[in-house]
This record gives sequence, structure tokens and C-alpha cells, in this order.
Amino acid sequence: MTGNASPGIPPARRIALAVLGRVLPDPSRPAGPGAGQDAQAALDAALDAPGLDPRDRGLATELVYGWLRLRGRLEYIVSRLLKNPDAVPVAVGRVLTLAAYEILYCAKVPAYASVDWAVTAVRKRGGKGLAGMANAVLRRVAADPDAFADPAFYRRDRCDDLEYLSRYYSCPPWITAMWLRDCGREAAVAHLAAQAEAPPLGLRVNAARPGAKALFDALAALPQVRLAAFPVLALPAGTDLSPAGVDLQDAVAKGLVSRQSAAAQVVLSRLGMAAWPEPVFDACAGRGGKALALAEAGKKVFAGDMHAGRLSGLGKETARLGLPAMAAFRASATRMPLSRPPGTILLDAPCSGLGVLSRRPDAKWRRQPEDLAGLIRLQRAMLEAAYAALGPGGRLVYVTCTINPAENEANVDRLGSRRKDLVLEAEVPAAPDPALGESFYGAVLKKS
Repeated sequence: MTGNASPGIPPARRIALAVLGRVLPDPSRPAGPGAGQDAQAALDAALDAPGLDPRDRGLATELVYGWLRLRGRLEYIVSRLLKNPDAVPVAVGRVLTLAAYEILYCAKVPAYASVDWAVTAVRKRGGKGLAGMANAVLRRVAADPDAFADPAFYRRDRCDDLEYLSRYYSCPPWITAMWLRDCGREAAVAHLAAQAEAPPLGLRVNAARPGAKALFDALAALPQVRLAAFPVLALPAGTDLSPAGVDLQDAVAKGLVSRQSAAAQVVLSRLGMAAWPEPVFDACAGRGGKALALAEAGKKVFAGDMHAGRLSGLGKETARLGLPAMAAFRASATRMPLSRPPGTILLDAPCSGLGVLSRRPDAKWRRQPEDLAGLIRLQRAMLEAAYAALGPGGRLVYVTCTINPAENEANVDRLGSRRKDLVLEAEVPAAPDPALGESFYGAVLKKS
């Protein structure tokens, strides 16, 4: 990607534009190689370029994720400053909104620098006339940035509440409408606000290592901590851990700490994982984050996933953490080919991901309402398979990272109505949590 350098466009901006083009391709152009990638995969590939300055890596990451979170707001801002926004090519609009993000949200970048590279980029994409337009628009953004922080700006045309919320919180109207309907306005606004902000840094201190509690206490004493419940912590992204005497990269390498969404870990403790009968089968283990958390807590765990590649790093992770080797195999969670019933089946089901949009903001622009029906069918098939694979006294733990009752409570209620020997032991709603910035749903069902 850096081999085709564009003169005058600095590396971080060039990478960000290329990544966004892969994640959300221009619909007016033929799809190129890698089109439709998820943001993390596209960014990882782009940042793998040799010789890239760490500062450019950091800025490119900030630009990609920041733009994806606030795309709707940025596009509305720019549209209000254009005479004919529909006539602006997609590639030019993306440059304008990315530069506007820099001006409004990257305090360390001088506004003139953002205007300069963006005008150069627009000139390459659209010629001298559009470059002049870009210069005028971005100078207006830079002249009064506070105007765009005022919620009233997004109501100037007397739009309805749905349109306002979608603009201001940068969330597609279909998601906003669903949350207003299912959660009520107060909770919906809390969810909208959370998905528009960077999520906290989630850490788990390895309870299987000596000195784990002392390390946790040192981190928990940091003034920025949002949540501390051994062994899980949530801190604002970018928090300096050195006052606690911790070098995060070194602590991770030594297996003392793991990075994982705090909300993803907290839901397990809120569902009473300490009491789950063993062994625990993590049937949709992915890369094994929850399986490793259970193993660190002393649980006997084995893992399965439809995609063997996702499980390929599990051996390396158990070694890093000083844990016993974990059995893992490729298996469909809609079949559960087990030789004997496990004590607990953890079904961390594929879902719409609407509870973790702050971490995966590309999902809100790539998901469509019609996607939900297929996901719900898959979830129901997995729940039925997990029920069939459990023996009497076993537990079925169902977890999602979505704020969609049809994927959450409705699925559990349906299974319970069909299988009368299931008892709901615990349930955690996907409620807003300002400390965690993300929302997970969970339920524990006991088979009598």
C-alpha cells in the first residue's frame, strides 16, 4: 500500500483512505481486491507495511475507527456546507469527511495541515475546481469547530427525533428506530452515545499467575479506572499504566495480563460462571477469549469453532498464560458432535453485534435489517443443538453482544417454551453501562 505513495498525502491519511475504501467500497466503481473486508482485517494488513512510523500507525488507526464511528455526523456536517452535496463523488466526500474528523477530533493535528493534505487529495481525485471547493468547506469547519459540537446544529431543519438522533450519534436510522422501539428513548440514547465513543481498554489480570492480586490492586488504584472487579478492569483507551509500574506490552507478553473487552468478561461473572458445572464446552470459541478467561478462573474447558483458523492461536495463548493445553477442534455449533455431555455448554452465538459498535463501528454501516432474520435462524439452530447435547443437570449459557430482543430474550423464551425441562437460572439484559461502553446479553438455562 505504501508502494504507490501519493505525493503530498501523508502516509497515515493515505492508509486510512485506502482502508476505508476496502471496508466500504464506492458503489459507483467496480469492487477491487479485498472489497468488503472488516475494518480490523483491512487495517492490520495496511499497517503491516515495513518501515511505517509508529506515529503513522497510531494516527491511521485513530482516523479509521474515529471516522467509522462518526461517519453519519461528519457527512451531515459537510453536506450542510455544500451547495449540491449529491454531486460530490464518493471518493471526494470521503476525503472531506476524513479531514473534517481530523479538524474536529484530533487536537494534536493543526487544522492547516488537515486542510492542506485534503485539498491535495481532492485535486488528485476531482481536479482543480473540486480542490477549491474542498479548501473552502474545510476552512469553514476549522473556523468554528464548536458549532458542530452543539446538538442544535443537527436540528436546524426541524427534522424529527429519529433523524436528529441518527445524525448526531452517527447511527443508521434503522438501528436507531429499533432501539427507540425496544429500549425506550432514555436507554436508546445511552446506547447511541456509547457506540459513538471509543470503548474502554479491557484488561484481565491472569489469576493463575503468582502475584495476580497485587498487580490487579496496582492497576485498580489508577485514577482513570472505570471498573475494577477482580480480575477485570476497564480504563479509558490510551491510559498510561506506568504510574502503576506496568508496561502493558511487557505484561501481555509475559502472560500477566490479557486484552479483552471488559463487558465480554463481566457478563460471564454476572452469569455466575464460578458455579457452572464442568467441563465447560465453549462451542463458538472464536479465538478463545472467553475460554481462556474460564481457564484462568480454574475451570476445565474445551473449545470448538466452525473456523479452524480462529482456534489456531489457542495453543500459543495457553502457553503465554501458563495454562494447561486446551483441547480444541473444528465443529459446527448447530450439530455438537460430542462423545459425552459436558457440564456446561457456553454458546457465545454469532449475532448482529449491535452492542459492540464502539469497538466494531464498521458493522453498523455494513449490516442491513434483512441480515437479522438469518442470524436468528442460526441462533435458534445452535440453541436446539446445545439443548440436545446437554445431559440432566447441565447448563446452557447463551451470550450475545447485541441489543436486539429478537436475538436475545425472544430466542431464550422460544427455547424454554419448546423444552419444558429447561429452567432459567440467571439472565443479564443488554442494558447500557457507561463504565463498560458496550452491552452484552446473557442467560443460563438448567436442564432438569
